[in-house]
Amino acid sequence: MRPVESHLLARLRFRHLQLIAEVDRTGSLSRAAEVLSVTQPALSKALKEIEEMLGFEVFQRGPRGLQKTPQGAVVIHGATLLLREMLHVHAEAEAAGSEAGVAAVLRLGTSAFLAVGPLPPVIARLTGLAPPVAVRIVEANVPRLFESLLAGDLDALVTLYSPDVMAANIGREVRFERLSEEQYVVIAPHGHSLIRQRSVPWQALVDEPWVLTRKPSLARVLVEDSFLRHGVTPPAPLCETDGPVTAARLVAAGVGLSSVPESAAREGLRAKTIGQVKLKVPQPSATLGLVYRTASSEHPRITLLRHALGLA
Repeated sequence: MRPVESHLLARLRFRHLQLIAEVDRTGSLSRAAEVLSVTQPALSKALKEIEEMLGFEVFQRGPRGLQKTPQGAVVIHGATLLLREMLHVHAEAEAAGSEAGVAAVLRLGTSAFLAVGPLPPVIARLTGLAPPVAVRIVEANVPRLFESLLAGDLDALVTLYSPDVMAANIGREVRFERLSEEQYVVIAPHGHSLIRQRSVPWQALVDEPWVLTRKPSLARVLVEDSFLRHGVTPPAPLCETDGPVTAARLVAAGVGLSSVPESAAREGLRAKTIGQVKLKVPQPSATLGLVYRTASSEHPRITLLRHALGLA
């Protein structure tokens, strides 16, 4: 470690990180001072001392108030992650001292249909370890999961993603590990005339009633892109829902067509309450994978999860 780095670590405190994060959150020294229960002059002095330690400005003062500098944006993001990680470490320490004596607390983001599909055996492996890993599952659509991961609210994701999602996260220090491929399919109620056809063009689907997951879900993006690629304006959904499992069940009830991951349609296809529409040009597949911050790649939580997923 270089002398300048040792000097910075010796002087910088978590209180400094909290100060930086709060000034950024409130956008004002006066409001941040009120939240932190300090005077504004004291806060201003502390901020100046932090910037002297770092060797650059975190915020620029101007007519429109405080604006974070490019270097400051990096520091603020890192400070926020460290503060949230500290709270998480405290929760892990409390859990380690409980009767369960857990090895770690994993905050795992996933899609709702994965939580009732391929994920339970993975969770069983983690909770079956000695000592066990406690798992906190958060279910949301793909964009919200990535936001929570980057903000430090989640440790990892087991989710579907497309090349566009990967491209959107280039340079954000996120690591992707492929598990499998998931095909998206268009489904219709049992007995629908489209199911009996051998090759259905996208143009033939426009006037059908649709059940779609809400924007900006990956399923919604993929089906709308498929319509657009064939020169057709995507139809407005008759019904919207948050998850593909619910969408498949609404299709089984006769509400309309939908586009869902194949695994989300499997139960209905087996029960013959829905049928798959054989498309002339199928939708693109998505990748099912593990996603985590690069900085966390050596963390025990990620190591244990990778083992449970068969990646290590």
